[in-house]
Amino acid sequence: MDSKKALIAHVARVEGQLAAVRAALMADDCSKASRTLMAASRSLSSVRAACASEFISNRVYRGARVSDKKLLEDVRSLMSA
Repeated sequence: MDSKKALIAHVARVEGQLAAVRAALMADDCSKASRTLMAASRSLSSVRAACASEFISNRVYRGARVSDKKLLEDVRSLMSA
């Protein structure tokens, strides 16, 4: 449950970054908008990987056979790279 709260908090930060992008564009500060958008993009990618990892941990990995667990760990590792 703590990881769910962390994901929700991360999404809230992304929302804040996107609001900052909008404000920068409205103020004609394209440089700031671009930098903030780049940061938001990286942050959103991180949220995507964390969500997928949580899904694997909570929905797939829990019921996996021992022989499948190494494969699942490899998938999780690739997704967070």
